[in-house]
Amino acid sequence: MWGRIKEIFCYFSPNVGSRETDPSSSASWVNTLCFFIFGTLSFFNQELLYTASEDILSGRKLPTATILVCFVTPLMVTKIFAPWFIQKIPYLVKASFIVLCMTFGLALIVFVEDIRAKLVGIALNAMATGVSEVVFLALTSFYPQIAISSFVAGTGTASLISPLYYTSLTTWGCVSPKTAIMITIPLPVLILVFYAVLDKEYIVSAAYTKPTEHEAVEYSMVGSTNPDTEQTPTVPQRQPCGEKLRIGARILPFIIPLFVSFFAEYMSNSSVVTTIAFPKSHIHPRDHFLYYSLSYRIGKFIGRSYLFVFACLPPEATDFLKCDRTWILAALEMLHLVFFLLESWYHFLPYIWIMISLCSTLGLFAGMIVLHSPHAVARYTTPEEREFALGLLTVGNAIGGFLAGLVGLFMEPYLENECIQHFSASREFCFTRMRNTTGWDSNFHC
Repeated sequence: MWGRIKEIFCYFSPNVGSRETDPSSSASWVNTLCFFIFGTLSFFNQELLYTASEDILSGRKLPTATILVCFVTPLMVTKIFAPWFIQKIPYLVKASFIVLCMTFGLALIVFVEDIRAKLVGIALNAMATGVSEVVFLALTSFYPQIAISSFVAGTGTASLISPLYYTSLTTWGCVSPKTAIMITIPLPVLILVFYAVLDKEYIVSAAYTKPTEHEAVEYSMVGSTNPDTEQTPTVPQRQPCGEKLRIGARILPFIIPLFVSFFAEYMSNSSVVTTIAFPKSHIHPRDHFLYYSLSYRIGKFIGRSYLFVFACLPPEATDFLKCDRTWILAALEMLHLVFFLLESWYHFLPYIWIMISLCSTLGLFAGMIVLHSPHAVARYTTPEEREFALGLLTVGNAIGGFLAGLVGLFMEPYLENECIQHFSASREFCFTRMRNTTGWDSNFHC
């Protein structure tokens, strides 16, 4: 089964570099596991904070999109600027920075009551998430094809286990939202643990491999002061700024659908579904949001990891799973957003399960576009361009999320007020949030 999973993953990714690896190598599964863990831990806090956003803002009049803006703004800035210089920083330093920001950010959210400090903690986690995605997605360029799929599958797993963990403790259990987040503070340290386990020989070998696509470039040998010491070639130069701009223009058809996709899904989750609840469902308005969020992230988990389902099929039977036309997925997400807006305005759906199902399909398409975009970019770039291209690809989702947050600051209060005016008899179901701050420190189910 493991061999078949590797085979199908490799089938969906082009060759990465020229180095071939024995599939039976003892280090192969360890590297795959490391990238899976990197993907999971990179997005665990993000999914956790998005799911807990209504509880963090309990008793406050701030729009839900406040959490989104505080998260995606540093995320966007990080993703825009990091790919241009971060390659010069050692990977161990980058991993340590990620762990520090995540841990300190969670501590601020949990132990400081001032909402401004909590928002700073959210911003620190956003910066760590942005750096983590750029760093580890770029790191996959040095490893065999399975590394990309392992990382993306890890991100999908985070989108499942994080909201499932939070919902089970705070909705089905008797744990307060504050305690549920506090338990996760030590988790980022695992990034350093698995980075220590990762086989670094791939990075060293790639650094001293001369690219065949740039034969016209002259590489000089660095002379040794010791005549008995064998000379070694210098590390090839990174792409100049003009070359990076050319690469960015080439992958723009994949960045734009990611922008549309993240705008639609973030707008839906942070500003539209928060104004939709069903009085006849016998479910507390606060729990509506958690069920929407959980179903959305279950769909996203399937969308990002569904290649596992087809791992037992022969590679030639899975051609239909490849998707370079990611704009189709983005268009389907926009249709979901339009439908949610109409439901928030008219409240025509009779049952909550229909809404939950639609949130799940939104997550499915969102996960699929995240899965296929890196593979598509890898097929359209050379091995030497791939590290930068995969890091730059994440700009689209950062800008899309940022714009969704800005629009959501005005959209959610507007939709809530319209709901109250038209459905005053059930006005408490026009917003999926606790009306007092006890929703953060205690569990109202117990």
